[in-house]
Amino acid sequence: MIQPLVYKFGGASIKDAKAIQRIAQLLKSRWVNNLVIVVSAAGKTTDRLEELISLSFDNKEFNGPLMDLMEYHLDLCKGLFEEGHSIFSRVENHFAQLHRGLENTSIKENQGFFYDQIIGYGELISTRIIQEYLCLIGCSCLWQDARELISTDSHTKMAKVDWALTMQHCRKALIPKLESFPVVTQGFIGKDLQGNTTTLGREGSDFTAAILGVSLGASSVTIWKDVAGILNGDPDLFPDAVKFEYLDFEEAAEMTYYGASVIHPKTIKPLSKHGISLYVQSFLDPDKPGTVIGPFGQAPRIPITIIKNNLCLIELRIRDLSMLGGFHFEYIYDVADDINAEIQLIQSAAAHINIVINTISLTDDQITKAFRDIFHVRIKRGIKLITVKNPTVAELDHYRRMEADLILEQRSPDLVQWLLEN
Repeated sequence: MIQPLVYKFGGASIKDAKAIQRIAQLLKSRWVNNLVIVVSAAGKTTDRLEELISLSFDNKEFNGPLMDLMEYHLDLCKGLFEEGHSIFSRVENHFAQLHRGLENTSIKENQGFFYDQIIGYGELISTRIIQEYLCLIGCSCLWQDARELISTDSHTKMAKVDWALTMQHCRKALIPKLESFPVVTQGFIGKDLQGNTTTLGREGSDFTAAILGVSLGASSVTIWKDVAGILNGDPDLFPDAVKFEYLDFEEAAEMTYYGASVIHPKTIKPLSKHGISLYVQSFLDPDKPGTVIGPFGQAPRIPITIIKNNLCLIELRIRDLSMLGGFHFEYIYDVADDINAEIQLIQSAAAHINIVINTISLTDDQITKAFRDIFHVRIKRGIKLITVKNPTVAELDHYRRMEADLILEQRSPDLVQWLLEN
């Protein structure tokens, strides 16, 4: 059986016609039959679709923003194709379907379900454009609906992958095609057993690339970014940030768990389990070496600083003192899963547990209700979490100066976390 290569491109890499042309030339120089190309929605399309979903769900006027989004995609096509090319009618047909979906009151009863049925149009449209343009420049390839590949449960906004079914679908649908042609498909979306569209979590296209890589037994997965690789800090905040030439799976997984935004958190685990190397490279300078993540063992002990803003601190105090010291971690993680919250930090004492989660759309009352079976709940929003792996004295001294804003500190030999007022 062939060993495919999986390439993933995010929205920034295809934000306009010039960017798509650059990506097409990158692909053309690396063109092989066994190539799977995973593509996100173009530019800020997913953000615009979320705004449309909100407007429609609240029964507000959405036609103006919808037309603006269609014009953005048609303008993108005008920079790539001659007038009269079939891609224009194809894009317009997708937007007609999107309009009908936004007007469909029968799918609005559940906001999460409604979200999943609409949000994937960005990927469906972008992959049509990419596939057609690649064929136009002589790189013949096939378009594949990822929903026919990725099988999931029905959990909205953060569906869980059915790995056995997904592997079966991928090998049946893709392997014969890859014998002759590369394939272009979407990130982020899947399908449940009832045939409904599901999503893998915001920014989930990296995870899609890993799923396809594992399911197909890929030789490697490459995520093409606008950065030269993985750095030990955000270059906008740390101008002297250092690039990693290589990272061990475990080190990379911990970085994503604590909030490093270069790779989707779920991407590392399946690749690690199957020993498939992950490359992070720059589409702006594709010939320059990036970062490779693999089974390297101990990575260089370089300090890694990750800063996350606008988080939510949930302070839990146990209701029944007869349950003192039980910690209830399983209960907490189950509740967090139910409300689509990602736990960034957890700190426990005999009667108290503090957890820090990403910002979610639920109100304070809704969050309180989710935990109140066991805990009294207090919520504080707009919190900053600073995580430093492999800290040196310099990092410790620097962040100690922020003591006036400190809410809590958590330390181990290889990791320090500070929770601060934003």
